Amino acid sequence: MQICCTKKLQDEMGIVLQNETKEEDLFCWSVHLITVNRRKTIVVVNDSNRFGFVLYGLKAKQLKNLDELLIMGIRNCLRDEKIKEEIVEKYLKSAGGFIYAKTRGSKYVARLNKGCELVKGLGDSLELSELFQTSATRIMNKDIVKMSKESDYHYPYELLSKDLKIFAGEEIVRCEAVDLIVKLKLYPKIAWRRIITPINTTFKELHEILQVAFDWKDYHLYEFNVIDDEGKYVLNVISEFEEVYEESQGCKILLDSQVDISEYTNQKYRIVYCYDYGDNWEHEITIQGVNAKYDKNYPTCVMGAGNTPPEDVGGITGYKEFLKIMKNPNHDEYENIKRWAQGQRYKDYDSDSVNRRLKNVLRR
Repeated sequence: MQICCTKKLQDEMGIVLQNETKEEDLFCWSVHLITVNRRKTIVVVNDSNRFGFVLYGLKAKQLKNLDELLIMGIRNCLRDEKIKEEIVEKYLKSAGGFIYAKTRGSKYVARLNKGCELVKGLGDSLELSELFQTSATRIMNKDIVKMSKESDYHYPYELLSKDLKIFAGEEIVRCEAVDLIVKLKLYPKIAWRRIITPINTTFKELHEILQVAFDWKDYHLYEFNVIDDEGKYVLNVISEFEEVYEESQGCKILLDSQVDISEYTNQKYRIVYCYDYGDNWEHEITIQGVNAKYDKNYPTCVMGAGNTPPEDVGGITGYKEFLKIMKNPNHDEYENIKRWAQGQRYKDYDSDSVNRRLKNVLRR
């Protein structure tokens, strides 16, 4: 595997360059050392597809083990794409040991520089406690790129997938996933969705998935409550935007980014997602089971029915009044309410539209 180092990285780390090889682009990674928020940061991109990763807040001791850092980063970014473990290992074995060389030319440096620009722009959102920056890595890999004058625009993660399918000669994605039934209580009616999502989905990500699946607009605060089969509240999950962290229902409180749904996949638990404390929309989440061989790295809505109320309609009472007016074109308020609903982007449930949006929801 050829590690193509910028001059700054060479000088900072005292890297002794070896003779450049004629390695395939897929087995070459360009690497640069930058400073973000006064912290040393390594940005790495693959020469074939501009897919890469970010390591942030590196200490002097860690920088002495660059081989280990790079292997860890490559493994993590491929695993985050839910690449089959055997394909990750096959790739690393085929790539061989590290050969440190200079960067391979202006087009590769330009791609690396674009990745570095993106990372610098994310400075305030980088996680101080994490070396491998999952969120920044996902954002960098969703930045649209054009690999040559003749090629179309693509996302780096799409190009990586194409490269690895050719390399492996098979489908490359497999992960555990959780199967959820989510019911939005509209009394007496319900709107429901059946969602399958990778099992390591955080509650913050689950919130984003549910916003898409039910076509909410993410205007309001929310929380999750995990309840056991005896009706006892065992966990209250809140967002970072809550102003006051008060113990509720006598159970522990965690931020939605700190806990995965995988910790509560036992079917004895049910989860209630409350969105918009004013209108108080309650979604009851039931865990149907775990799929050990899910072949996607993003959530899908496999079944569903029922429309979601417009935002700020006034809770159940307001929604019933809204439906009553919308069913009667002769009502005095019909035209006003119709225009208001259009302004709220109110529409019927569309599974195709939902799934198009879900494909990228975890890459925000």
